[in-house]
Amino acid sequence: MIFRHGAARIVDDRQSRPWMELILPLYALGMSIVYYRPQALPPAIEEKLVDGMFRWALWGIVGALGGILVLSALFLAFYLLYSPLYLIENARRILDPHAWVDHREVRFYVGCFVTLLCLLWLAFANPDAALVSFTLLSGSAQFLWRVLV
Repeated sequence: MIFRHGAARIVDDRQSRPWMELILPLYALGMSIVYYRPQALPPAIEEKLVDGMFRWALWGIVGALGGILVLSALFLAFYLLYSPLYLIENARRILDPHAWVDHREVRFYVGCFVTLLCLLWLAFANPDAALVSFTLLSGSAQFLWRVLV
């Protein structure tokens, strides 16, 4: 997408993937449900109806979405664990009223830090709920990043 502002030309080459923002959270929710309630798995999947090439295609889709979910979880874990380091390292600059600070960046890392604290508290209170919450956050990380920035 190209925008024209006077003589300057701004190129916005971000790709929009709205389908991923719907499918990945649903996949994460489905994986959590199947993990904790395997009896919720539709009986048609266990029967002979799902046989041959359809079964391989289904496993391919499940594997591909699982790989995307794992990558999303790795990025989420990195930013959650890096947020306290960023805030400590830049605390003097953030608190200085005369220094230039990117407020969106600070808001992003503060949001990540608050999310990390909530997940740690939940991990001590109920580890299963923390695991499900992290999985659901991993599935909806694209939406989370957009909200925080």
